[in-house]
Amino acid sequence: MFTGNQASPLERRHPILTGMAAGLVAGAVAGASERLLDRLVSKKQKRRDRKVREGSAHQVAGPRFASKLLGRRLDPQEKRRVNLAFGVVYGLGWGLIHGGLRKRFPVLARWGGLPFAIPFFFACDGVIAPALRLSPRLDRVPWQPSVKEMGNHIAWSAAAEWVHRLAARMR
Repeated sequence: MFTGNQASPLERRHPILTGMAAGLVAGAVAGASERLLDRLVSKKQKRRDRKVREGSAHQVAGPRFASKLLGRRLDPQEKRRVNLAFGVVYGLGWGLIHGGLRKRFPVLARWGGLPFAIPFFFACDGVIAPALRLSPRLDRVPWQPSVKEMGNHIAWSAAAEWVHRLAARMR
């Protein structure tokens, strides 16, 4: 049984590459999860959500940072490009963080990464996004969009964990 602290020669020699790959794959999976789970959020909850924020932290972060950096508003095509770039950087960064934490704390790798996913959601949506003014505190966001975001973090963590487990099996 995999405990989370077993590593293949590949993962031992290239833990950074494994973490980065895990983050990129997980980002793609979370994108698909976002589209799927968004269908489950009612129109009423979406309207309530738009009253407290212009979009999820993931949707507004890239364009907001790029707009501040460039000192101007972005057109829709630029926003799409920046969102893609932000998603890649986010995936790479969190992939590295996840890889390091799961190695140090093997319990985070259990149950498909669920012990990482829940704190990951609260760190991102409950602390980091409000601190950077990308999103209001969780108690102001309607419950369905919050549950959807937690589902996205669970999907992200499960996909990242899958990549690590796949790398551990490569001999």
